[in-house]
Amino acid sequence: MTAIACSSPPAGRSQWSLRMIADRLVELGCVEGISTEAVRKYLKKSSSSPGRRSAGS
Repeated sequence: MTAIACSSPPAGRSQWSLRMIADRLVELGCVEGISTEAVRKYLKKSSSSPGRRSAGS
């Protein structure tokens, strides 16, 4: 999921939407179905955030 969000968006789009990521996961056969809320929570949880961990720990 993160790889999709970090990749170049489809032609004609400037960025991925949660719906587009969810639809792409279904197209790829990764899941049978997924909500945009599940995508949002996963990306929020997995995103690196400056200050989340200090360097060297």
